Amino acid sequence: MDLLLRRARFMDGSLQDIAIRDGRIRDMGPDLPGPAREIVDVKGRLVIPAFVDAHTHLEKALVGVAGGAASLEEAILAFARLYNTLTREDVQARAGKVLEMAIGHGTGTLRSHVTVVPEIGLVALEALLELKEKYSPFIDLQLVAMPAGVDYDLDDATLKLLEEAARLGVDALGGAPHLSRDPFDSIDKTFDLAEKYGLPVDFHVDEHDEPDVRTLEYLAEKTRERGWAGRVVAGHCCALAAVPDDVAARVIEKVREARISIITLPSCNLYLMGRKDRQPVRRGVTRVRELLEAGVNVAYASDNIRDPFRPFGNADMLEEALITAQVLQMGLPRELETVLKMGTYNAAAATGLGEDYGLRPGARADLVVLEAESPAEAVITQAAKAYVFKGGRLVARGRKDTELYFKVE
Repeated sequence: MDLLLRRARFMDGSLQDIAIRDGRIRDMGPDLPGPAREIVDVKGRLVIPAFVDAHTHLEKALVGVAGGAASLEEAILAFARLYNTLTREDVQARAGKVLEMAIGHGTGTLRSHVTVVPEIGLVALEALLELKEKYSPFIDLQLVAMPAGVDYDLDDATLKLLEEAARLGVDALGGAPHLSRDPFDSIDKTFDLAEKYGLPVDFHVDEHDEPDVRTLEYLAEKTRERGWAGRVVAGHCCALAAVPDDVAARVIEKVREARISIITLPSCNLYLMGRKDRQPVRRGVTRVRELLEAGVNVAYASDNIRDPFRPFGNADMLEEALITAQVLQMGLPRELETVLKMGTYNAAAATGLGEDYGLRPGARADLVVLEAESPAEAVITQAAKAYVFKGGRLVARGRKDTELYFKVE
């Protein structure tokens, strides 16, 4: 064996050894026999499969707040004013920093939506495709080509760019159909292109405060009609929290039947949504509990990192887990385990990692050792990532100990 992790604690509390060879988990169980080229005694610390950050925006990351935005629409326009400043070098410099932050915090796979519009062309996408290859030994980068803007058209010029993006090798096609002039047409045209190139789709959906979930409902209906179940992701879905319970239940059932994965982005939507409300203020976080109870696959993710959409963010999925747990009022040990799984197993399912992912023989050895003994402790204490492995290779280490320079008498 190349690597043997001794006494690794799993989420269920059990202690097992993990044997790794050629970048994959080969065996698991108590007191596995050696030898191994390297043996690491985990000493009962929690081991989880690497985090999967299923929804980010690398081409926007670290551009700064640019004066602040009072709404989602203002944030979109603020970034649009930066279109002519985007260069391959600039995008790669900022995105590279975020990828290295994410790797250090235990993320093994990151999915970034990338703006593809005539004003930008393919500059940002081509820059990130190069980074995808450069960073491939350390993190898997998935790219989703998406048109963007306020009241945008999915016109011939934009469709041509999306088709070129598909040819270049993106992992999915997306968009924000609720922001387009014809949301249903935007969904249909994206499906047509995705079917042509055999790509999944990953949309921003109903990221607004109004009680209008027609885009999500139409997406669910079309997903079933086209036989696309299990290959569609819907991010945000904020409006689902603004509609009456009976409407929400109807749409959630359609989402479940279509096997659509939902990505909730609490840290960003808490910051952006409800800006025009007087009390009570809507907070823009979708109905995660109801979705989970219905059997829908739900994950959380980072979304925007230090840009006009959100001035915060450290590409740290454990930090996002804490925010998510507090917003959803999920603080019991079993609920915190659910939250941790939303950033690992659920996110892996949403991004199509399949049998390559997880803590089981045959899966890739993308692992994180946390300075904690349980999911609840890991989230609450924001446990340090003691070891981060990618394909069985150590890519990051960290501790959280603070040395005090005083003594209480």
